[in-house]
Amino acid sequence: MKKIYLLFLLSITTVFSQNAKKNELLLPYRDGNLWGLCDTLGKVKVKPFTTGMVDFMTTPPNFKGKYVIKKNGKISIIDQHKRVLLAEMNLDSVKMYPFSKDIYVYKNNKIGVIRNFKMLIPVQYDEISLTSNQSYVVEKGGKQGLINSKGKQLIPVAYTTIHESWGENENSKKFHWVAENENNDGEENEVGFTDSVVLVDETPEWYGPPVIGMKIQITEEEENRSKSIGEKYGEVVSFSINRNSATIDMYIVKMNDGYGVYSVDQDKIILKSDESIEVCGMNNGYTTFLMKKNSQMGLIDETGKVLLDYEYDTIEKEWMGICMLKKDNKKGMFVLNSIYKPVKPKYKEIKILEAIPVSESWQFGLFEVTTQAGKKGLLGENGVEYFKN
Repeated sequence: MKKIYLLFLLSITTVFSQNAKKNELLLPYRDGNLWGLCDTLGKVKVKPFTTGMVDFMTTPPNFKGKYVIKKNGKISIIDQHKRVLLAEMNLDSVKMYPFSKDIYVYKNNKIGVIRNFKMLIPVQYDEISLTSNQSYVVEKGGKQGLINSKGKQLIPVAYTTIHESWGENENSKKFHWVAENENNDGEENEVGFTDSVVLVDETPEWYGPPVIGMKIQITEEEENRSKSIGEKYGEVVSFSINRNSATIDMYIVKMNDGYGVYSVDQDKIILKSDESIEVCGMNNGYTTFLMKKNSQMGLIDETGKVLLDYEYDTIEKEWMGICMLKKDNKKGMFVLNSIYKPVKPKYKEIKILEAIPVSESWQFGLFEVTTQAGKKGLLGENGVEYFKN
C-alpha cells in the first residue's frame, strides 16, 4: 500500500508540473480572471487555474517560485507545481524579499514574520526590524523587545532602545545585547542579554540595489571650462557625467538659436535642437538625450543615432534606465541598454516592478500594466504581455 501511495504522489506532481522545467523562470499569467504561469516568452507552462494571484517571488539559481493567492480575505502561497507552501491564513497582505526565508505578514495594522513557511513571530507588533545575529527588534506601544532567530522572546518589550554590545561581540562564543531605559531622573539604565551566535547564508555578492545616480566633485578645471563654454556658445544649463571617470564629459548649452550639446572630447557642439535637450542616461556605451521637435519628443544618442522618433507627447526618464513614453493619453516604454524595441503607448498605466535577477550580469525587467479596459497584467522588458483579455 505504501508503494502505491508514493506512486500516486509522483503522478500528481507530474500533472501539476505540466510543462515547467527545472530552474525555469516562471511568471504569473492571466487569462481573463484566472491566473496560471508562463515563461518570459509568454509560453504558458501552468494553465490558468486560480483567481486572486496578487504577488510572487522567484530568485536564481533554481527559480523556485513563490506565488501569493488571496481569496475571501485569506492568503495562501504555492510553488510553480501548485503545491501549497503556506496554507490559507486570515491575513491582509504579505511581503517577500529576494534571497530571504522570511515573509512579513500583516493584519489589522499589525506585523509578524513567517520563516520557512512557519510562524516565527506572531502578528501582534507595531514594527519589526531584522537586526544583527538574525534577530528582530520588535516594537509595541513605543517600547522595544527582541526575538531571536529561533522565535524566542530574548528581551521583553519594555525598553527604549536595543542594540548589540559592539566590544563584547568580537571573537565571542556568545552574542551580547544591551537594552536601555531611562529612569525617572533621565538617566539610562542598561541591562545585558546573551544569545547563541547564528551563522547565516550570505546574499550573493553580485546582488544589490541598483545605483540610481552618482555624486561628483566639481573641479576648478570643470568650472573654468563651463565659463568658457558659456562665453562662446551660451548659458550652460546642465551636464552629463562620464561614469568611468566621474567627470563631466558633455554640457547642455542654451544658445541664441535653441539648445546644443557640447562634447569635451571633441571640443565642439555635436547636437542641436530648436526646443529643448535633456540628458537621459547611457545606452550601450553612449550618452542619450531627450530632444523636442515640433512639440514632439524623441531620444537621440551622442552619435546622432535616433533611438526614438519624434512622435511622443512626453518621454520621462525613470530609474533603472527606463523611459516612459506618453502619446494621446496612453503609455508605453523603452528600456535603455537592452536589445528590445520600444513598447508603443497603449496602456492606461505602467508600474515598474523590482527586476528579477537572472545571472550575475542580467536582471529581467518586469512591469505591471493597466489595459484600456482597466484590467491589470504583467509585461516583460522584452515587450511580451503575460496576459490575455
